[in-house]
Amino acid sequence: STDPVRTERIDALYKYITSSKYGICVERARLLTEYYRNHPDQVPIVRRANGIDYVLQNMSIYIMPGSFFAGNQASHPRWAPLFPEFDVQWMEDEMIKGDPYFPDKRPEDRYILREEDIEDIREFCDWWKGNTVTDVLCTRLPKEAMDTHFHIKAADIGAYFQGGDGHYAPDHPWLIQNGLRKIIEGCEKGLENIDYKNDPDCIKKKDFYEAAKISANAIIRFAARYAELAEKLAAEEKDEIRKGELLDIADMCRHVPENPARNFKEALQFITLTHICIQIEDNGAGISFGRFDQFMQPYYEKGIADGTLTKELAMELTENFFLQIYGCNKVRSWVDTDFFRGVPMFQNLTIGGVNPETMADATNDMSYIALDATYNTRIPQPSLTVRFHKNTPMEFKMRVAEVVRLGLGLPSIFNDETYTRAMMNRGYEMKDAYNYCIIGCIEPGAPGLLGGRTGGAWLNCTKVLEMTLYNGRDPRTGICLHKNRNGKDLSTFESYQEVEDAFVDQMKYYIRMEAILENTIDQVWEDKMEEPIAAICACPTTTIPRGKPIKQGGAKYDLTGQQTIGTANIANSLYAIKKLVFEDRVISGAQLQHALETNWQDEGTAPTGPQIKAMCLAVPKYGNDIDEVDFI
Repeated sequence: STDPVRTERIDALYKYITSSKYGICVERARLLTEYYRNHPDQVPIVRRANGIDYVLQNMSIYIMPGSFFAGNQASHPRWAPLFPEFDVQWMEDEMIKGDPYFPDKRPEDRYILREEDIEDIREFCDWWKGNTVTDVLCTRLPKEAMDTHFHIKAADIGAYFQGGDGHYAPDHPWLIQNGLRKIIEGCEKGLENIDYKNDPDCIKKKDFYEAAKISANAIIRFAARYAELAEKLAAEEKDEIRKGELLDIADMCRHVPENPARNFKEALQFITLTHICIQIEDNGAGISFGRFDQFMQPYYEKGIADGTLTKELAMELTENFFLQIYGCNKVRSWVDTDFFRGVPMFQNLTIGGVNPETMADATNDMSYIALDATYNTRIPQPSLTVRFHKNTPMEFKMRVAEVVRLGLGLPSIFNDETYTRAMMNRGYEMKDAYNYCIIGCIEPGAPGLLGGRTGGAWLNCTKVLEMTLYNGRDPRTGICLHKNRNGKDLSTFESYQEVEDAFVDQMKYYIRMEAILENTIDQVWEDKMEEPIAAICACPTTTIPRGKPIKQGGAKYDLTGQQTIGTANIANSLYAIKKLVFEDRVISGAQLQHALETNWQDEGTAPTGPQIKAMCLAVPKYGNDIDEVDFI
């Protein structure tokens, strides 16, 4: 049988969360705007820390029925907060004007938008307009780069307009072993040791340490709100077992995340609260969990040894944790949603691999528990990743295969022998490379040491090829930023080499445009985007000693790279042109161009549009061990 095995509690929690419809929560945006409007004169990073603190102390909180844990990102499970400080134009277009759809009328990924919230949205859109991160970015970009992104879409960085960067794995091992009080103490020590006479960054450091302290205390106070709520609910609870569970939540939230976790359950509560606060701060994609089985195993072993934990309870707690995290959500503009359907959060959780100290297999009890939790909960978040290497136990591989067979798309599987070498080739120290986790979709990184931006702009190579065939002009918009050097198009190229040379030249131009986009957004983020919670949670062992947020040099590793889109399409398209037009000469370039312009529909030509389409489909394709296509 492939049926999930769930306890009554987990089954009820699963039904509660998965039956919740997506919705838009305006609380965060309203509260942050309120704070910013009333406190215009604070230092930006301190204002940011205080603003998020204000959100955390005033937003709605609740404890889900039967849950062992506290923590919510928005006013309802699976509702998504708004982040107007990054971009409001799409909110105004869609939520107020319905262009192209109102959120609840979308073809997919519909969101409830309450009528009573529209005025709030209108107000904070008006207040933020002209002062968002996107507005600043647009003032810094040259027109040709703006056209490349906004109109032609040859390079797209839109995913970074609607929220912060994300794309890192917080240092959960360090955090749960030290607690946020340790961060506060580190900030106080940093403030005492600032060299105002000789350090040119002294004032920046002072601002950072003050903001970091505010942020750590904000998370601690956020946890205390749940403790008070749990005690209130316990006083009203008639069921003695549930009363005890609520009092346990209260006790945990008074202890963590201020202090180190004392046991397995507290470690999960610690991670839940810090993760949610990171999400509330900046809406970044791909905020991941790192090597979950490695940092949870010591707490599992301790609980088993002292009798406070059983494997069955550890399983139930882990499944509860997974469902708690699944409650987080994100609302994107329709343009982004059209590409990111299914509301992916990219909250990746990694298991397996090797011990970076000994290079021995690191598979443990928690590796299997995480697999089984995915098998039983059958939810897409957290997205589970498995590291395989040459000594991965066959028993573990078989269990991975059983979970994959369910068709969830989880877990993803990554090859240590390939990834670790690639990372060292890009500048990672060997120990850090062998400690890698997967972040976001498929990006390897060192947990607790990486400053994000593992996924850069999307370079749309297929669009570049299309413009090559029209002498540099985008046929959809009519914009031409860079003509082919030979001035020719598909109807006038005289050889395949001319096509290829023109394509390479166009690619060089749009790679330059992408570099402008990448470098500009990095500079704007360094100047504009303040993320004190991200700094103290993502890289506490480097940001605190350095006195710098992530975007200003606080992380050990801070690198990015483009995401190259359409390479297989390019190979297939170029080979079809080479084969049909210049080698076999069964059609002319002009005939192929006409077929493209008429979307293969013109049946009045000889050959007809459908016949030319059939010819193109019949030409050998990339990936079939045909050297000539694979070479392209």
